Amino acid sequence: MIDLEEYIAENNLRNRELEIVENGYDPLSGHGCCGERVSCGDAMLPVSLLHEHPHYLTLDGQSRDVLRIAHDFEYWCARCVTVKDKSSGRLVPLILNRGQRKLLAAMERQRAAGAPIRIILLKARQWGGSTLTQMYMAWIQIVHRKGWNSIILSHQLTGTLAIKRMLANLVDNYPVELLDGGKSLTMRSAGSPNVLDLHPRGCTVVLGSSRSEDAVRGTDLAMAHLSEVAFWKDTGEDVVRSVGGAIARLPLTVIVMESTANGYDKVFHSQWQRAVAGESDKSAVFVPWYEIPLYRREVSEPAKLIAEMDDYEHDLWARGLTLEMIAWYHDKRREYGKHRSMQAEYPTTPEEAFGTSGDMKRERVPLPADLSELVPATDAAMV
Repeated sequence: MIDLEEYIAENNLRNRELEIVENGYDPLSGHGCCGERVSCGDAMLPVSLLHEHPHYLTLDGQSRDVLRIAHDFEYWCARCVTVKDKSSGRLVPLILNRGQRKLLAAMERQRAAGAPIRIILLKARQWGGSTLTQMYMAWIQIVHRKGWNSIILSHQLTGTLAIKRMLANLVDNYPVELLDGGKSLTMRSAGSPNVLDLHPRGCTVVLGSSRSEDAVRGTDLAMAHLSEVAFWKDTGEDVVRSVGGAIARLPLTVIVMESTANGYDKVFHSQWQRAVAGESDKSAVFVPWYEIPLYRREVSEPAKLIAEMDDYEHDLWARGLTLEMIAWYHDKRREYGKHRSMQAEYPTTPEEAFGTSGDMKRERVPLPADLSELVPATDAAMV
């Protein structure tokens, strides 16, 4: 017999903890944002901002905005970045979700230390990791550096149009008053449909595929976003090596390798292992499915759900997930013939991601015994 009241009481507690993390996030006031911050009036501002500009509060509002966006990426996203909302189709400000903030925290730790930004990201699907990466690179090009060229390489060129639209939304809706010199930001082709120029910043954005090794070698690069690397074939290892050789180890240079897993592939899996072992220049970031707010559903009949949960789903409960998360997972699994196929697309742990993807012939790797990996993160953990 299950103690339904005990389940419900514990689930309410877990949801309250999540609510504190998610509803307490406000990028305009700075509450819940990453990095070292200090209370300043009603806001939580980056320490670096007040250290560099001690008379910040005496300035007019626009002057404060111009200075703050250089120190506060999350504020810049909310004030300057417009993206298409997947649910409504409307253009909305970019307010970072929990997974995006987790990735950002890793990038900001490196930037704040004056180190080159080097990340390898293992992810579940559809939470905006690529969007965060592209906007972070755009922030550097628009706010911090002129002539700072970037390249975005994907598994195939089919994602090029989506990337162009994302950058076009940013450029078309960027507040002119927050640009250097007050000049309008424009994006135009630079000799090729897949080579874009951000004017007047003098920054080039090259869009290509994993077979674009020549584009890497022929461009003066400062940043690279390598997408779905686990699915790159043939030239993948050479392209990754070329990117590393083309980008100097300087502050505000960026290399982000990201992918869902594809078994024990030659390039991404080996790079991930090296990063986890501390043998790489890259910081390893894993965003599991349960950290994505989209992957939850309301539970109207908790007793029915609990009765239908199998051992794996009881493991999820024992490790800190809510019934709403488990309910989504329980329903989503029905779309797949085998559980390991679901685990490959929506992994709970890195080991599970690699061990159940690719050829799909390996046994599922058990969930970790360390409960902290599945307990909802606090803001402090993201700093």
